[in-house]
Amino acid sequence: MSCGGGDIPDCPSKMCVLSGEWRLTQIYANGVLDTSIDLEKYKLTLIMPNPTSAPTANFNRVNLTGVTDTGIWTIGNNNTVLTLTPQSGIAEPYIIKSYTPRKIVLVIERDVNKTGPDEFEYVLEPF
Repeated sequence: MSCGGGDIPDCPSKMCVLSGEWRLTQIYANGVLDTSIDLEKYKLTLIMPNPTSAPTANFNRVNLTGVTDTGIWTIGNNNTVLTLTPQSGIAEPYIIKSYTPRKIVLVIERDVNKTGPDEFEYVLEPF
């Protein structure tokens, strides 16, 4: 569960505030809402750090294709980057565009040498 109501003494870090169960509600590719993808399967659980001041914690995720993975999550770069590091993969850094206990907006910028959109924006809400 996330700290929700903003009870600051119980939420000593941004990780504590962001922890909880999140579902993907919207994806924007280069600023355009993508309605071609079924977002129902995607779920991200950012497990509360233990102790709440810890610099890392575990996550569980079900991706858009229904595949489950786990790993470690961190907040870095002066609380502006959420990094998910799956157990079987490389680190995935997301720029935290905005966050509240009710919505997180994450941005990932792709390498300019890749085909397709240069930037994806993900909107997640608690479930």
